[in-house]
Amino acid sequence: MPRHTLAATSAGFASATALGVALTLLIPTAAQAAPVVSQANGRLVSTTLLTTGTLDSIASLRGASAINEDGSTDVVANTPLDATALQSVGLQSGGVNLFGNNGIIQLGAVGQYAVANADGSSAAFSGAVSQAPSLVGVASNQVSASNLGAPAGNSSAQITVGAPASAVSLDVRAGALAASARQTVDGAQTGQYTVGALTVNVGGTTLSNTLSTLRGALQPVTAALGIANPISADGTVQVSLAELLTAAGVSDVNQLPPNTNLLQFVPAAVTTQVTSAVNGVLAQAQAEVTRLGPVLGATLSGVLSIATATLTPVLTGLNSTLTGPLGTAIDGIAQLNVNVKANGADGSFTQTALRVGLLNAGALTTVDLASATVGPNAGRAAVPIANPASAGIAGGVGLLVAAAFALTIVRRRRALAVAR
Repeated sequence: MPRHTLAATSAGFASATALGVALTLLIPTAAQAAPVVSQANGRLVSTTLLTTGTLDSIASLRGASAINEDGSTDVVANTPLDATALQSVGLQSGGVNLFGNNGIIQLGAVGQYAVANADGSSAAFSGAVSQAPSLVGVASNQVSASNLGAPAGNSSAQITVGAPASAVSLDVRAGALAASARQTVDGAQTGQYTVGALTVNVGGTTLSNTLSTLRGALQPVTAALGIANPISADGTVQVSLAELLTAAGVSDVNQLPPNTNLLQFVPAAVTTQVTSAVNGVLAQAQAEVTRLGPVLGATLSGVLSIATATLTPVLTGLNSTLTGPLGTAIDGIAQLNVNVKANGADGSFTQTALRVGLLNAGALTTVDLASATVGPNAGRAAVPIANPASAGIAGGVGLLVAAAFALTIVRRRRALAVAR
């Protein structure tokens, strides 16, 4: 073959090959995995007693997972928690069921929801369905509700640890427990949570012994006044979320720093409530003595004097006899951390409403209740330039171009042969 013919042929096939390679590089293949447009997950329960793999092996425990791979439309997931599936795992703490009827943790009217939008944004929600409109903008009836156990009325979560005969017992009830997370089109990630109408009923010997002393000393005064004794006979105290926030020095639960243990404020809230109740009765009795005068009020004055002599040193010493010991006892059995935030190494973000730790520093287990995760979202940039159909067309065009070029070379060679 003449040199110029060989050169032309080689150049032609090189050009065709280059064109084919260029077309191949422009068309993503199925083997070239790309980041997803957007994704989100709303998960009600996760615990260190189970591995992630075990949790994910049960469909409803994976939560509501929405993954948008091609940006063609919004993807919505709404997956109610399967109580039977969770209970079948047999989670126990010290021989007591962790979840379900008579379990340590019971949940009611809760749901799992996620949406991965075509524009590259996403949102997730889990918890009390009543909070869905305010946290994620979805109507309550669009999030399927489920129950895990039978919590007290109007409570979305109830957590019970300890017993009356132990150093401390806690019965925590939350009217609304929920969390949400969002990732905007431009990649900004934020989270919200709510713990509404929370109450903590505190009992156990650490508290009941002190209450018994106060109640006994106060009883003659309340009897003389004809009023109820404000110190409970059952040795328990109930503190509200407002009282806990006052002890924490904030006015709103959302002002608490991330990962704040609510139970650390219980001893101070209990001490404040008990002190206020006793001082209130003493002040009322003194006002009555003043009103009655020295003659009519003499008997009440004597009763008040005896009670005050007993109660004053007890109240003065509460920090050492009650606050400190109660704090140590509570730390040893449970922690309730609110506003838990986590950034994953993959670029995801998770907001958890409540993390329950059992035993000191969660040594037995930790349980996350109401978590929402968004990301990592690649946005519209993750959408393939060509879909499989257009890729096939483009590949066919490449072959036609190569064939046409080869035919041109053959005709040129024939023309050169005739000319010679």
